[in-house]
Amino acid sequence: MVVDYTTQGHAYRDYIHNISAGGVFIETPMSFGIGQELSLTFALPTRQRHIRVSGEVVRTSPQGIGVKFKITRPYQEVADRKELVERRKQKRFQLRATTFALLNRPFFEIAEILDMSLGGVSFSYSADKQIPKGSFPLDIVGGANGSYLHNMPFKTVTDCKISTGRRRHGGQFRGLTDRQSSQLRSFIQIHAADSRRQRGRSQILE
Repeated sequence: MVVDYTTQGHAYRDYIHNISAGGVFIETPMSFGIGQELSLTFALPTRQRHIRVSGEVVRTSPQGIGVKFKITRPYQEVADRKELVERRKQKRFQLRATTFALLNRPFFEIAEILDMSLGGVSFSYSADKQIPKGSFPLDIVGGANGSYLHNMPFKTVTDCKISTGRRRHGGQFRGLTDRQSSQLRSFIQIHAADSRRQRGRSQILE
């Protein structure tokens, strides 16, 4: 999850690696001191509005910082981490470079799939056309053998810049029919990048 935070008059944007009711670990190359206070803003996948909370750096490492929330009352959106855990139970798979997502509205775009699970998908696309957040159908194409998933119901969770000229859009599949779920399962098994792990994938997807 993307997190915007400020400290000592400076603003930063990085990624939350994990979250609990008491705090977060933020992946960042920046250096911060133990005890340094931060003001954080981020959105949980299951909530429409952003959460704003103060925190204190309690741990540092080469990978980032551990931040403890400074709250004086129960904070339901943060404490409700069960949904976050459930969301990550679906293993994500890197797919071969010949898989694409086709967006037909609000504009036509061919997007490169970055990873996919039974619960959702993320893809990169040209930053010239920022995709509005919301719900819309996706067509997913496997170019290697022509496999095709049509009108997969999809809801945005995140959209952020990942490099010059490229953005990353990620979200969840919502309300799949039994047939769509079966087709999705088969699609991942066929197009997951590392064919040497095919047996392990089949076990997980079952």
